Amino acid sequence: MTAVRTGPGRPREFDEDAVLDAAGDAFLLRGYHATSLTDLTTATGLHRGSLYGAFGDKHRLFLSALRRHARLAAETLEADLSGAPTPLDGIHAVLLRQAAKAAERMGECRGCLLANTTLEMLPGDEQVAGIIAGHHRWREDRLTEVLELARAQGQTSASPPRAFARFVGTVIEGLWQLGRVASDPRQLTEAAEASMRALR
Repeated sequence: MTAVRTGPGRPREFDEDAVLDAAGDAFLLRGYHATSLTDLTTATGLHRGSLYGAFGDKHRLFLSALRRHARLAAETLEADLSGAPTPLDGIHAVLLRQAAKAAERMGECRGCLLANTTLEMLPGDEQVAGIIAGHHRWREDRLTEVLELARAQGQTSASPPRAFARFVGTVIEGLWQLGRVASDPRQLTEAAEASMRALR
């Protein structure tokens, strides 16, 4: 549990990550602008004073939730890449997981907090842009490293590796959008597998 002082007296105890996850889900469901304070207090279970005392105003709460979402997305991608027997197997795992996540949300039009925020708030919000750009830079750098290793091991002739890392990143984002309109989850898996054929 994280102790957060919200005013005079004893600090209020709650799980900060759980609160940020709940707030992130509320923002994901409705979008930043349409999410009200009531939506946030209902989702997090905190009163207005506790919520804003711990995280600041709505925008600062949103930035904190977005940073956590980006961090968790990076950890998931890294786990797939590091846990695979070969570099290309790692990328395959990333794309299949992305297809599965998008398939789970088919028909809900929810997508991903990072992707949705990009469409809703950029250009225009420099702080949001910094978080999203930083995540994309990290992902591109990491995928470039993996593709360079795959080339060194003779798994792929994809060149230059950074351009193909951008390609993989574009597929990851595109799978969220395809999930909004696809009528069959197999369409998502087929797109992931087609991308792997291009890399091989």
